[in-house]
Amino acid sequence: MNEICIVVADAKVARFFGIEAADSPRERLKLVEQAPLTNVIDLEVLGKSVTGRVRTETNTNRGAGPVHPIGAQRERHRIELERRFGREIVSRTTEIIDGWPAGTVVLVAEPRMLGLVREPLRKAMQPGMALKELAKNYTQLTAAELHDHLAVNSLVPARRAGAQ
Repeated sequence: MNEICIVVADAKVARFFGIEAADSPRERLKLVEQAPLTNVIDLEVLGKSVTGRVRTETNTNRGAGPVHPIGAQRERHRIELERRFGREIVSRTTEIIDGWPAGTVVLVAEPRMLGLVREPLRKAMQPGMALKELAKNYTQLTAAELHDHLAVNSLVPARRAGAQ
């Protein structure tokens, strides 16, 4: 069987899995998680003041001119932070698959993160490798639940003999 690397990511966390033979007689394969990667900046706190209130652009000085909305600037900043995290995901995935002559990378990510990671990951992969994608956020699933979801979508072999 070819080497398989499974990457499950959203804007906050990326989890990396490999597939190994299971010790149980009921299951033939299992997912084994490697060290996760977390985004060091909590995106939910972004845009809040020290007191926890949402920052506003209130301008009470008429001489200062019109108030420019900074919401769009925050969104661009958030996207840039996600793009940087996407580069870290690609870097870690490249470390995992380094030296594989052939194999498969299964990328499961929320749609925006999938868009940010897809092309850099394709460019970093060896020519004999395949990239399979699924636009879902499965970061909260256990390894067994994730394996079942991926097997139903025909992205990885089933963990039980005779199962779909």
